[in-house]
Amino acid sequence: MSKDTVKLFQRARAALQSQKDSLSKALEIAQATAADAKNRLAEIEAALGGADSAPGKRRGRKPKKAAVKRRGRPAKKKAAVKQKTLNKKVAKKVAKKVAKKVAKKAPKKKAAPKQAKNERSLKDFVLQETKNKTLKLAEIAVAVQKAGYKSKSKNLKNSIAASVLYNSKNKELFKKSKDGFTAA
Repeated sequence: MSKDTVKLFQRARAALQSQKDSLSKALEIAQATAADAKNRLAEIEAALGGADSAPGKRRGRKPKKAAVKRRGRPAKKKAAVKQKTLNKKVAKKVAKKVAKKVAKKAPKKKAAPKQAKNERSLKDFVLQETKNKTLKLAEIAVAVQKAGYKSKSKNLKNSIAASVLYNSKNKELFKKSKDGFTAA
């Protein structure tokens, strides 16, 4: 045999040996798990007193016997009325418990960030800044802030564009040209 064939044989044998070891470990783990399951099953059966045993004796009040007619009316109607009121009471208690659980599990809403307080609207500030001059959107944003408009917006240019300049309600207030925007 050549040296290459011997090396290939040795590699294949080593791979098979490692696979055999891993499979034997997996088998041992599975057998241990099966043994634990058998032991637990035996404990459960012992606690139940065997699979064929009858259920335990009923505790509490004895069940009522057939109602006897009183004053010409069967007692079943009274029992039915009592059962309805009892069901309503139980339903209310269950509803309260469920509501409490839902309230505990419901995540609390985070308060929205407070808006900055301004005496005038953004539209008024923009009108004032573009009254006699033509400004681009970025220039309007800077001028409005210098004029004293407070905003917590991350991008004031977008706010100005969306809520003031391109708003259909304000079309008559602003004129757009190549150089920017002007108050009409």
